[in-house]
Amino acid sequence: MPSDMILRTKIRIPPVRRDGVVRTRLLERMDQAVRGGRLTLLIAPAGFGKTTLLAQFLTERADPAAWLSLDDTDNDPAKFWRYFIQAIGAVIPELPQRALPLLDAYPNVSRETMMDMLLGEMDEYALRTGQRMAIALDDYHAVHDERIHDGLAYLIDHLPDGAHLIIASRAQPPVKAAKWRARGQSTEIAGGELTFTTEETRRFCEHTAKLSLTTEQVDRIMAWTEGWAAIVQILSVSLVGKDLQSLNRPEGQIANGHENIMAYLAEEVLARLPDELRRFLLDTSVPERFDAATCDALTGRDDGIRMLGELRRRNLFLVPLDDGGVWFRYHHIFRDVLKGHLLREDAARARHLSRVAALRFSELGLHDEAMEQVIQGGNDELAADLLQRHLYGVLGRGEFSTLLRWMAAISPSSLPAELHLLRAFALVVTGQYPAAESALISLEPDIQALPDGERRGQLQSGFFFVKVNYAFSTGDYDQWLKYADRIPDMLPESPLFYNLNYNRSEPLVRRTLFGLNGAIPPSANVIALRIVDIMSAHGWKQSLFSQYVLQSLAEGYYEWDRLAEADSLLKEVETVAYLKRCAGLYVPCRITMARCLLARGRGEEARAMLQATAETARDWDEPRWEMPLAAYEARFALAEGDLAGAERLLKRTGVGPVDAPTLYRETEYMTLARLLGARRKEKEALKLLEGLSALGVRERSLITTVDAAVLSALLEWQRGRREAGLDRLHEALAAGAANGYVRSFTDEGRPMLALLRAYRAKRLQSGAVGEGALSGDGALAGNGAHGGVPTAYVDDLVVRLEAELEAAGAVGAAGAGVVHDGERLIEPLTDKELALLQELDRGATNRESAAKLQLTEGTVKVYLSRVYAKLGVSSRTQALSRARELRLLD
Repeated sequence: MPSDMILRTKIRIPPVRRDGVVRTRLLERMDQAVRGGRLTLLIAPAGFGKTTLLAQFLTERADPAAWLSLDDTDNDPAKFWRYFIQAIGAVIPELPQRALPLLDAYPNVSRETMMDMLLGEMDEYALRTGQRMAIALDDYHAVHDERIHDGLAYLIDHLPDGAHLIIASRAQPPVKAAKWRARGQSTEIAGGELTFTTEETRRFCEHTAKLSLTTEQVDRIMAWTEGWAAIVQILSVSLVGKDLQSLNRPEGQIANGHENIMAYLAEEVLARLPDELRRFLLDTSVPERFDAATCDALTGRDDGIRMLGELRRRNLFLVPLDDGGVWFRYHHIFRDVLKGHLLREDAARARHLSRVAALRFSELGLHDEAMEQVIQGGNDELAADLLQRHLYGVLGRGEFSTLLRWMAAISPSSLPAELHLLRAFALVVTGQYPAAESALISLEPDIQALPDGERRGQLQSGFFFVKVNYAFSTGDYDQWLKYADRIPDMLPESPLFYNLNYNRSEPLVRRTLFGLNGAIPPSANVIALRIVDIMSAHGWKQSLFSQYVLQSLAEGYYEWDRLAEADSLLKEVETVAYLKRCAGLYVPCRITMARCLLARGRGEEARAMLQATAETARDWDEPRWEMPLAAYEARFALAEGDLAGAERLLKRTGVGPVDAPTLYRETEYMTLARLLGARRKEKEALKLLEGLSALGVRERSLITTVDAAVLSALLEWQRGRREAGLDRLHEALAAGAANGYVRSFTDEGRPMLALLRAYRAKRLQSGAVGEGALSGDGALAGNGAHGGVPTAYVDDLVVRLEAELEAAGAVGAAGAGVVHDGERLIEPLTDKELALLQELDRGATNRESAAKLQLTEGTVKVYLSRVYAKLGVSSRTQALSRARELRLLD
């Protein structure tokens, strides 16, 4: 059986019985809800027919539907959203290929960013097809992880008009949806509405159970069951072969409560079955789902196919999970009764059957199901063995919550040190830092107490890795450095940790946890070099973990304008990444190399490098990297003045100005904002940047907020909003100063130089020197939210830019309105503004200039303010000096 069978049974709409009761009144109610809102809730206890009704509704709908059946094992955000993506993939087949890499990139890519992508795809699908997709989550009561509830609430809040979510649950889901009820966007169909009517009960008994009942008998059944579908079904089974004329109500306390009636009737049905069929039901109740071969393994017989056929013939709560009738499960209520009966009758056999089921599932490659079974049976030794055998699959899917749940269910004494170490790593990744620290403190002496040998070395190596991750996640570098000084001289690589691919989606490693989302002050250089030195000394330099640290440091060197040091590291990383075919390392390395080339004025070589990198990614079957590479090439084209080429490249990415930007495509949207600015569409560009900036704040991504602020400042300045431009520049400088940012500013060329000069002039004018911030007409106050910006930092940026532009021949080389090297963010002077500038050079007063140019004095003042803004100055003297520098008066 293919290993994805369980997935397919979870994401397909269950088959609908041809002879089932069609519940027209409820189907019409659901149709109205789906047409007019975003959320429908089906809330009722077990056995009220929620799943059957939902399957009927979605099967009959013309528009597409996605389905996900949930159970207790889905309380892991990574697993839940993986299944959710695959469910939507039944409607949008190309979605999983694009979305799963983002899910796998957690925690470097947040769940919200991944969901932004999902929502965008769903919206695009609705716009393209004109269809309204329904998404059904069945048995949602099985979910109790708060992170999943929060994620689903986020999804509901941002659900596009072309999608509708239906949740079926035994209890009210703890998802914040009250506001949608208040707005008439949420419909709830509860228990009382889901009960059978008398007519529905009659149709079920006659057409489904093949019973011929009088009106009085149907009325009796309704009185006893109150229309509870599961009781109607099992009661009809219990009536087969009985004298229907003597139909009586169950007696005594058994009749008090639906659950008791259900249990009573199930026991009665079991008692009347042939021994072999009764034994078969009890033995096969252990696993959640099964096929005939699994039944044979559990019963020790070879007639599983025949027995399953007999259960279907008798209508004994067997639910098919696929159209071929291969995999089945029992109705939840009936299975609970069977399992309870088995445990009371023979608890030892129940544990034995759990072991048999676990081994069977393990043979089939259904490792998660195997783990669930062995834990259910309480076999800690086998559970630990299976867990060690299947670690890579769980880690590769990022299902750390599942891993922690399994470990919590196994006796600590049964877990080897390797699994205790993995538990500490999972605690770090899931942000449970106090528990992680406690686990590391407990584990270290146990490792040290082991005899010298390969196992001890592997554990010490893995311990080092987890400690590094803990330091990066918490910022507690001092503790890590103290530990690093104590480790032996040579240790082997830990195969479990050291060659994981830590980046599946980001074109810059600085945007991941390795780069602390861009929050890397120059002092981090010391820590990074210490890590690299230790890893080199211990023989780990070629590991992907070591190379990712080097790449993060190289990107830091680039940002700090230490290009020669970046070059040295990048050459090493490039070699290892290529040999290991690790695109998540190779692509960021090559992009950074190309940026270094562009910074040195070698734009043609930089673009060629990106094109070659895209070709390599295609050869490696890594198509996800093509779009960010195309966006970077478009950005380089803009830097060279090739707007048409940039537009062609950006079209390949599919992003547009009316999109709601997402962080997983930040590179593409940032480049689009640049292109819009070059096309003088500042308003559209600023709207994109506003969205990206908000996402950067949400994700605590410093690199995003700085980039958005820098570009917004230039665009505001370009469209003549001087104070707004200076305010946004101050935001960028305040964040950049704390982390030594240089290239984020100097890469913008002459427009940034003009803006920085104006910023510095404003500071001098207002007396905001030293650590103070800008003040005066703008919104930048000395004690503002972004803190002070050191004057020395601004001066350094100006000096660096002047030197770069002079070396490139850009300072003073351009005529009016011409921006060197394609930098088109600065607005050219109009003919009237140039004429006014010439009057200033002549020494004319405002009144004389007005007379000469046939303007009013007020209009002259307006023109002057525009000239000052475009030149980045604040006085006549500065304006004339800047104009001569740019040869505007020649």
